Amino acid sequence: MFSQSAVFDDVNQHAHSLQNWPQEYNQLSSGKFEGFLEDIQLDSVRVFRERMKQSVVQNTHTPTGKISLMIPHRVDASDTSDQARQIMSDGVTLLPYESDFAFVGPAELDYSVIAINQQRLSDLLSHETYTRLIGFKKSHGVKTDTATLTRLRNHLVLLIEQLKSITDDPALSEIQIQQRLKAAEDHIILIALTLYEATENGIGQPKRLGNQHNYIVQRCHDYVTSSEGSCASVVDICESLHIPHRTLNYSFHKATGTSPMQYLRAVKLNAARRELLQTGLSITDIAANYGFFHMGYFSQEYRRLFGETPSMTRKLYA
Repeated sequence: MFSQSAVFDDVNQHAHSLQNWPQEYNQLSSGKFEGFLEDIQLDSVRVFRERMKQSVVQNTHTPTGKISLMIPHRVDASDTSDQARQIMSDGVTLLPYESDFAFVGPAELDYSVIAINQQRLSDLLSHETYTRLIGFKKSHGVKTDTATLTRLRNHLVLLIEQLKSITDDPALSEIQIQQRLKAAEDHIILIALTLYEATENGIGQPKRLGNQHNYIVQRCHDYVTSSEGSCASVVDICESLHIPHRTLNYSFHKATGTSPMQYLRAVKLNAARRELLQTGLSITDIAANYGFFHMGYFSQEYRRLFGETPSMTRKLYA
């Protein structure tokens, strides 16, 4: 069993600490980042819990050979709906299979993910349900009543605590440890099976999350994070992607709760932060790489977003 528990004050360190789960985080709201990660990996099951205080744009690619679902512990209200946000606040989110997945989290976000080896589930689910799950290339939501969701959360928290205590108990033999780990793993699989089988019985039909607004935001995100668009303005984006300015504004508000200018500036500042931590380039050169040609303005906006100056970032984390 692999287990880790850590707290973070840097959004990039948080993102990169989740091993074998490729992802990039971009802090969207202003202030010092606070993150927490608890990650447990067993033979065929992985459970991790993430908590974040700041709105974060999460871009990930769900790992090969895993079928995954997300259970919310806390998803603060925001200007965006579950449909636009692409995760459920009052139900279970079925994550896409071996696909890109992105969402904008609210300022207070706390969730757990259960990821189970595909082969294990293929033997336990009906062929129809299994085929449907590995066919999901977008996230799907299953609305869950409050009592059921509360039981799920509490049950999962208890299982995680039990797992952490098993290997720390000096009174247990190696055989006893393996027996208890297997029992806990089977218990987690049963939680997932219960949720997946409920969709077979018509109790909660999966509904595809995301819409045209998300598609437009993702196109813009991909463009400004490419070498071609790293210095692009909002006007440049409208012209290059052939999107009317009014449509762009409306889509960003619906999908992210913020304006295109605020969102894209934050993404560029996050990219600059990564370069500060990963390269030896000067702060002036890094700022220019992302269209910030006035150092005073760059430092001001950087500090407003992260709560520290670019030079402080290098001293603290490099």
